[in-house]
Amino acid sequence: MLEEMKFTINLFTEGDLFFDLLKTFIRDSKNSQWPHERERAAYAEQLFKNALKTYENGVLSLENRIQQGFQTEQDKKMVKRMREKYDYWKKKYDEVVNDKEYSC
Repeated sequence: MLEEMKFTINLFTEGDLFFDLLKTFIRDSKNSQWPHERERAAYAEQLFKNALKTYENGVLSLENRIQQGFQTEQDKKMVKRMREKYDYWKKKYDEVVNDKEYSC
């Protein structure tokens, strides 16, 4: 009955926009004077963390397949790019939750 209420984000195709949205929201809201905004920022941090874990698991699974020989050169490039994106967003997550200076 409630299956119609589910919402999914494809982290491969829309991950950059999703992570950037969360990063910006957390940065702008976590030190707010309003408790409800800080609460939303904490929720966004958890979403970011969970999405990163999902992305990492996907990358690890694909890297494992490549090590087993299931790949083309295009697959290798795609997985390398995915690993780079994961590393980038992991760094941005660490920066935003630890109030570090931002770099693009």
